[in-house]
Amino acid sequence: MKEPSIIGGIGFGFIETFDRADAALIQQLQHASSTDVTDSQNRTGAMDPGIKPLGSGKRVWGSAVTVDLPANDNLMLYKALQLARPGDVLVVNTNGGQRRAVWGELMTHTAMALALGGLVVDGIVRDGAAIRRLDFPVFCRGTAPVSVEKNGPGFVNGEMTCGGVVVRPGDLVVGDDDGVVIIQREGLSSVLDKMKQTEQWEIKRKEEIARGQALPAWLDSVMREKGLVPGIKKERLLE
Repeated sequence: MKEPSIIGGIGFGFIETFDRADAALIQQLQHASSTDVTDSQNRTGAMDPGIKPLGSGKRVWGSAVTVDLPANDNLMLYKALQLARPGDVLVVNTNGGQRRAVWGELMTHTAMALALGGLVVDGIVRDGAAIRRLDFPVFCRGTAPVSVEKNGPGFVNGEMTCGGVVVRPGDLVVGDDDGVVIIQREGLSSVLDKMKQTEQWEIKRKEEIARGQALPAWLDSVMREKGLVPGIKKERLLE
């Protein structure tokens, strides 16, 4: 596979295009929950729980456009806005910039005009009340009034880390009140299949509870395996 060409240089530049998952598969994430996603990929992909929606009830889903910023500067975040396609989610690392805001109301208006899917930033935004009124999904660590500089460097559409999770351009983002989860682009089909299986299992379990089987059937067997049944010693189970 041909390496994508870098405009500028490593650390200060961008990659213009990248591979995205099939649009029909991405669409299936519209109602996916972060919990279902991480359960379907062996409890992996979840960002630091400090990154939460700016206002309850917000959801985000779509292909990631990655933005790696230096602390206290957002020049290349504007370039990311220019490169992103409708439905894309900007995923931003601020490299520890936790006191100054890299995003605000005017950038939110821009993102909405471009029909972007949302913003996930391991950092701070401002104009929180205005963003909530605009109803654009923003996931962040909080708000602060002071803005950042626009000098660079920074890089768009390279591999980076956000909230402790490696993110590449074209990976999938799912976020809700519980947090944000990343799906590797190559694993999307597998995750969607496992989510369907989990959905069927949960429907069955809810039906069991409604019929009076409040506790799961596996509980007694696990207690026995752990030696936590009266009259059975754990050591005997290891023989």
